[in-house]
Amino acid sequence: MSPLSKNFVRASMVYFFIAAILGIIMIFMQSYPAQLLFAHVHLNLLGWMSMMIYGVGYHILPRFSGTPLAYPKISNIQFYLANIGVVGLVSFRPIHPLAEFFAGIVVVSIGLFVFNIWMSTMPPKPESE
Repeated sequence: MSPLSKNFVRASMVYFFIAAILGIIMIFMQSYPAQLLFAHVHLNLLGWMSMMIYGVGYHILPRFSGTPLAYPKISNIQFYLANIGVVGLVSFRPIHPLAEFFAGIVVVSIGLFVFNIWMSTMPPKPESE
């Protein structure tokens, strides 16, 4: 497995663990702030699930199509943007302009993933003779 895929999977495990801890905290609280629920949900969805999909996707999908990853540098940029976006979104939710900014970073990260995988799974062009 490539270091990129490992990094995504490792990040997903960290987010999963933090989200589980927040879930346990919420169970024991009579009432909890909306920020805690927001953080729990987004760490699960954008942290755990998305990062796992990115890691597994970068590992498996190009192999299934028999082509290398089209843009490895984009995937590294996407790793950092995805993590910055998730942490920023969860951390700055009460400050709406900042939360919107970090949500935008998450969307850009998703777009980079879609583009890179799309291009990586295209059939190779026949060589001109």
